[in-house]
Amino acid sequence: MGKRHALLVGQLTGVWLLGSAGLPAAVGVVVAAAFAHSPAGLVGGGIVVAGVFLLVLWLIVRATAAASALGGTTGRQVWWVLLVLGFGVALWGFGWALTDEAGLGVSRDGALTQLCSGIPFALVAGVLLRGWPARLTAAGTLVALVAAGLVALARSSPAPPPAAELPHDPPYVVSIPGYRPTDPSFGGVVGTRTFTPTDPAAIPQPRWITVLAYARQYAVTDPSPCGETAYDSSLRIAECTAEPDGWVYRRGVAEHGYQVTSGQSLVVVAGPLVVDRQVLRAAAATVHPASPAELTALSSEGEEGVFFASSPGYIPRKQGIPPGVRLEPADPAASPQSVVIDVFADLSENTCGAATCTAEPGGLLYRRTDDTHGYVIARGHVHVYAMGGLRVDRALLRQAVLEARPATEEELRRSLPPPPPPARNAMSRLRDWLRG
Repeated sequence: MGKRHALLVGQLTGVWLLGSAGLPAAVGVVVAAAFAHSPAGLVGGGIVVAGVFLLVLWLIVRATAAASALGGTTGRQVWWVLLVLGFGVALWGFGWALTDEAGLGVSRDGALTQLCSGIPFALVAGVLLRGWPARLTAAGTLVALVAAGLVALARSSPAPPPAAELPHDPPYVVSIPGYRPTDPSFGGVVGTRTFTPTDPAAIPQPRWITVLAYARQYAVTDPSPCGETAYDSSLRIAECTAEPDGWVYRRGVAEHGYQVTSGQSLVVVAGPLVVDRQVLRAAAATVHPASPAELTALSSEGEEGVFFASSPGYIPRKQGIPPGVRLEPADPAASPQSVVIDVFADLSENTCGAATCTAEPGGLLYRRTDDTHGYVIARGHVHVYAMGGLRVDRALLRQAVLEARPATEEELRRSLPPPPPPARNAMSRLRDWLRG
């Protein structure tokens, strides 16, 4: 082997060794600085890495100048250093992304990564060698490798999204005749937690009444017979009808009721359309500023501007925002919750709590509160509950708790949200373009 060939081999070997050993080490330095959350360390590490690469490449080309077409002068050698470093890093990054996207596993094998990391730098240096045979060989090798990578990319499939992790303690599910789960993700008729009747007519319509006060200074004046109207009221755009004794009935799309003037306040007494008009009128006739005792009963001590009203068959509750009073039916069986069933599992050993409980054969515990009743049964380390409103049949709740079971793996996977779409990057778009 002549001196020129020895210099050629030495140059390519040196460049390959630099990329093979130096580049993974440089990446490690940058990653370590990034994880240390030190911007100064990251910048400093990058400068040191770039400086080392430039220096080593300069020493290589100085020692093997005769083998390169750019080795004749110092200026041309500087160009050689910049071309090998710039194109080498660019080709290395392209190859890393391409082989990863194609699933070739190069980056997951330490030995293979080290072997291949120096190839882009050696090929760039090969293209800059003296003599057309050497240049064409290096260029042809580079083109062949890129073409092979593109073919592998075009034939590859996107990486599947990671499988969702299933819960260690699956929820208890059940199918209840005449009911459907509000969350149908377990399979439609099978579900957990809240169940409502399949027949909407079996669900009592809400019959609440709100008593809310508004400052008159923000009122608007509407055409007769509405007159002065609370601006933020639910009856702001209601249709108004004057009654013979001077009261004004207001009927909106979803609510209706009356407005009472008291000093500098406009008090609106309203409810859903299912509440009888005369019930609302009678409640409006009882409107008055809440007394200290009434505020205490509402847990609203010290609040100002709260007005109170009453209606037979209704009990007052605190209304949060805006502050006021909400009258709800005293009979729990009159509310929509009276026909709802809740099925769930709980780790707590305190199954009864403030409820009244009665033991039944088969390990069952009948549990009743003021507005719910149902059954509890122990299943391993958990207790399974089937609780319902007071209008739910007791035998149906007993059947539900006995038939409740852990969700199967298929039901769990069906209930999980769909996996996110695969991330779109330059390589995935290149694959789509290659498939064309």
